[in-house]
Amino acid sequence: MAKIEIKGSPEELERVTTFLANNNIKFNVVNDYGNHSLDDIDRYQHLMRKYT
Repeated sequence: MAKIEIKGSPEELERVTTFLANNNIKFNVVNDYGNHSLDDIDRYQHLMRKYT
């Protein structure tokens, strides 16, 4: 299986996940273990909970 990695802010990631979900495309949002601000970590965690 192939993977696509999308890098960007939580807002950009949410735009992409919304597009994928609206077009019935299967995907997973996974933790990248990067060095992010506490605010960004919270927003990424929210996306992971929302789309998992």
